[in-house]
Amino acid sequence: MSRIAKLCLLVFSLMTLGSGTAFAQTPATITLAVENVPSAEGQVMASLCDNPAARIPGPCHTYSASAPAQAGTTMLVFTGVRPGTYALQVFHDRNGNGLFDFPKEGYAFGNDAPFPPSFAAASITVLGHTAIHVHLVGMFSGGAGVQGSSGVTAPQGITKTDLRTGGLYGELYMPAHIAPLPLIIAIGGSEGGLDTISALCVSLTQNGYAVLALAYWKEPGLPQSLEGIPLEYFDRAIAWAGKQQDIAPGRIGMIGWSRGAEAALLVASRNPDMHAVVAVSPSAYVWQGLHFGGAGPMQPAWTVAGVPLPSIVPADLRPDHPMAQMFREKLDEAARRPDTAIAVEKINGPILLLTGSDDALWPSNLMSDRIVARLRARHFTHAVEHRNYEGAGHAIFVGDPATVGPLDDSIMNGFLGGTAQANSHARQGSWRLVLKFLAKALG
Repeated sequence: MSRIAKLCLLVFSLMTLGSGTAFAQTPATITLAVENVPSAEGQVMASLCDNPAARIPGPCHTYSASAPAQAGTTMLVFTGVRPGTYALQVFHDRNGNGLFDFPKEGYAFGNDAPFPPSFAAASITVLGHTAIHVHLVGMFSGGAGVQGSSGVTAPQGITKTDLRTGGLYGELYMPAHIAPLPLIIAIGGSEGGLDTISALCVSLTQNGYAVLALAYWKEPGLPQSLEGIPLEYFDRAIAWAGKQQDIAPGRIGMIGWSRGAEAALLVASRNPDMHAVVAVSPSAYVWQGLHFGGAGPMQPAWTVAGVPLPSIVPADLRPDHPMAQMFREKLDEAARRPDTAIAVEKINGPILLLTGSDDALWPSNLMSDRIVARLRARHFTHAVEHRNYEGAGHAIFVGDPATVGPLDDSIMNGFLGGTAQANSHARQGSWRLVLKFLAKALG
């Protein structure tokens, strides 16, 4: 090859290399399609994070994008994104406060990675203009998390009354019966408010029960996080119920779901007017409170006479591990701290514990076994039953499955656990079991 040819080849190579480098450093546009958006409320917000050491989900926002929510698919656009690897996180800000109100509001991560993802699991590689899509996960899509909820609509033949007295916030559902009725006080967990728990339990009214769906946080006049909840609040609700002429005296029971099951066991252990407890995916111990998007460490969940109850702080959340691991790692500590155990032996009535063996939120199965062991060791005089559904997750009771309709476990089971088949079996079985338990316990 001649000297001139070699020189031309060198110049061409340098031009190609320089052009490629310039192209690789050109900021790109990322078009993001967020699917499964449940409503046009609020906005959909997304961020790209370039720090592999950052917590996901978390505050790392190297690039941000947002758009008004559109039911179905919402399109977002990132502009000026430099080439690199980024973890993608998305949430549906339904109440417009700019914060991720987990778990009430839907979320998604890059590659549809399950919660909580590692940086690698949620990351995308940007080399140029890119189009991607994710599917929003919404565990409590029936409620928007907006304050001032009034619960679900009453079924035909059922009356519904707002309870907004004495600092209480609830909805009383009553079937059209003349005789005084047994009452079920129903409380939810870390979703807060009334929407979810009223949807789960209002079907009990069609089986002859009055149901008081009771909020204890995240509604007007109540704490805005699951922290510092006075147990006397529930005592006031029980006292109010005992004065109602349509509610049978001595026939009040309680259904609690998740953190609400923890509360129900605590309330019944200190109030003899509670005569039956159904604890769905419960705890044997008092755990630290919860806030989502707040600043500072989380505070204790429950107080008595203004004094926080001793509680266990969960372990740190590990990427690519279910949340249950946070609690499982602290069960040995809980066993060494009797002051955090719920005194279930003081409950003045029978207890039904419902769990799934694949609960991904916390180890309710193991904790229910400890509840039963404690009751037996202390010669509990009332009936206790622990029904564990093999292969099912956290959401094992939904009221009457025929009225709730099918649930999309492909969305929920990554966070709550269980297979669709096992969860369906658990929901059918738990509904029949709850009706049988309540009929025997309260009539």
